[in-house]
Amino acid sequence: ELPVVEGKQIQPFAVDVQASRLRVGRAVVQRLLRGAPFDRARLAHRDVASATNRLTLIAGILPPDSVSTHTIFCLKTPLDDDAQLFVLGLFNSFVVNFLVRLRVTTHVTVAIVEQLPLPKPARTAPAFVQMTNHVRRLQGDPADARVMAQAQALAARLYGLDRREFTHVL
Repeated sequence: ELPVVEGKQIQPFAVDVQASRLRVGRAVVQRLLRGAPFDRARLAHRDVASATNRLTLIAGILPPDSVSTHTIFCLKTPLDDDAQLFVLGLFNSFVVNFLVRLRVTTHVTVAIVEQLPLPKPARTAPAFVQMTNHVRRLQGDPADARVMAQAQALAARLYGLDRREFTHVL
C-alpha cells in the first residue's frame, strides 16, 4: 500500500510521509492514475495558502511510491533529482515567496507557479551546484539556520537583487 500525503505534511524542504493517515493499494493507484508518476520522486507544493501566512509557497519532494491529495500540486514535467532540488530551493526562497504573494489569494495554483520567473543557471554553474547542496542539507535538517541563510542569500543573488531590494523582499 502507498501512503497518501496531505498538504499539512509538507513543510519547507521536508515531507513527513510517516504522518500519513491514509493508504491506498498500488493496484488501485495504477488503475486510477494511469501514467501518473507516483513511482518517482517529484517536486510538490501546497495548494492552500494565504498571503498573510508566514510563508505562502511551501514545497517539498514527495518520495517515490507515494500519492497525494488534491491539496498538493506535483510537478508533471520529469526533472532529474538535481534539477528538482534546485527548483525546490527557489520555491522555498523568500524571493519566490514574495513573487507568489503578489499573485495569490487563498490558493497557490498551477497557473501562478507556471508564471514564476525562475533563473536557469547551467547545471555546472557554481550557483546551481551550491543551491542543490544547500537543499540536500536542508532536507536532512530544515532547522539549520546557517544553511537556510546561505540558500536564501543565493536565491537573492540568482534573481539579481541587491541588499536594498532583498531587504524590501524580507
